[in-house]
Amino acid sequence: MTEHNEFTSFINDELVRVGNLFTEKQQQYSAGADPLSNFRTGAMLEHHDDSYDMMYDVAKGYLNKHIAFLYDHGIVDKTEESLRDMVVYGLIMLYMVKKHNEWIAQVKE
Repeated sequence: MTEHNEFTSFINDELVRVGNLFTEKQQQYSAGADPLSNFRTGAMLEHHDDSYDMMYDVAKGYLNKHIAFLYDHGIVDKTEESLRDMVVYGLIMLYMVKKHNEWIAQVKE
């Protein structure tokens, strides 16, 4: 197998793993019909505002925990777990950006 093929196969396999992790995390971060309930509650606690930009700010805190771990520990047993979690948070944050931008566009109308 060429390195290109190995790399592509690795990324494809990781995307499947991240998809499975997302499903698992979604159960942890949602309550009822609100898929962002943990982020929304965190935004209310920290900012008294549950707008998408404040939930985004809370999500950055989740990311910072993993970034600090990577800086403090290098490549260790939990490195892969932290990196996968960061991908999931990044995707959730992309959704928050999308919803924030939709809200901005609606306000401008």
